[in-house]
Amino acid sequence: YIDLPMQHIADGVLKKMNRHGGSALIREVVAKLRKEIPDIVIRTTFIVGFPGEDDKAFEELCEFVNEQRFEHVGVFTYSREEDTPAYNMDQIDEQIKLDRYDILMRDQLVINEEYNEKKLGKVVRVLCEGFDPISEAYYGRSEADAPEIDGKIYFSGKKGIMPGSFVDVKIEEVIEYDLYGTAESI
Repeated sequence: YIDLPMQHIADGVLKKMNRHGGSALIREVVAKLRKEIPDIVIRTTFIVGFPGEDDKAFEELCEFVNEQRFEHVGVFTYSREEDTPAYNMDQIDEQIKLDRYDILMRDQLVINEEYNEKKLGKVVRVLCEGFDPISEAYYGRSEADAPEIDGKIYFSGKKGIMPGSFVDVKIEEVIEYDLYGTAESI
């Protein structure tokens, strides 16, 4: 699991963000990671609506996300902050930012569901984090999930599973970003 905050892929936007390396380097690093560590899980974050992000740059970002099929993606809308170089740049309309956010997150939801569906029927080692009385299920995360960021794995099992313990969970269902299953062992 690696968290690699890319922010964007369009060279013009990356330059305005003062990000060094550009899209070629980002693509090279991702390709090398995938080649050298075949089971790697990559989490990244992107910013939409940064000053200078035109339709072409946004389309390039969407194509990149759909091409790379990242396991976990966070998307943020650009927020103007005083005392930054971008503060005085021409700003993008808030509704455009929100629309772009929605588009990219919809794309990622499809990618994430496909990623999670590959886990159906498999047994995953889960770190139990607690019990949710509303769903009447335990919940936790695997080594491929960051705490409080990525989806959770909910599971049923015998009473008394303690937070902090590892449990083998057979995955039986996918609902958006979360997985559901049954504890096989403690």
